[in-house]
Amino acid sequence: MVNLEQDLRKIYLEQDGITLEQRQLLENLKKNNKIIMYTGGTFDLFHDGHLNLLKRARDMGDFLVVAVSTDELVASYKERPVVSYEGRCNILKGLRCVGLVVKQNQLFDVDQFNRLMADYFAIGDDWINNKEIPGLNWLRDNGKVIFFPYTKGLSTTEIKDRIVENVKRSEYEKIRKSGKYPT
Repeated sequence: MVNLEQDLRKIYLEQDGITLEQRQLLENLKKNNKIIMYTGGTFDLFHDGHLNLLKRARDMGDFLVVAVSTDELVASYKERPVVSYEGRCNILKGLRCVGLVVKQNQLFDVDQFNRLMADYFAIGDDWINNKEIPGLNWLRDNGKVIFFPYTKGLSTTEIKDRIVENVKRSEYEKIRKSGKYPT
């Protein structure tokens, strides 16, 4: 029995970054007919848009599982996050609306979604027309995805762009005031 429990602990930690106790919590929620919501994302430079999605997702069910993309996953399709994977996980773990934070190694990982016994996948409606990701297509085809309105004018990319623009403007002002223009 001890070896089986140790094996299960290792499997859950390797696959999803959860403990055996967290797995048992999910099983108990399902036994009690609770709705498990699931969402995934990078959650870099955490902002109101992220919080809106998480609160809406939690309000649709009884428990929210949040899959945080690893740095390696994010780097495979866009710029690496500013905040480390561990830092992003810690922020999410501190939110009341989040029941469990797990590791996401693949976008729209249907196997993980099913292993964690989720009922619905919540995502921003900026993904609604994306037909190129098999996992998202499976979720859509099986009525397992809920698209929430994207928070307009607020994204991590836009925040990064504003920071860069502000730095450029600040540097330009310093140069202008000094009168020492680069040659």
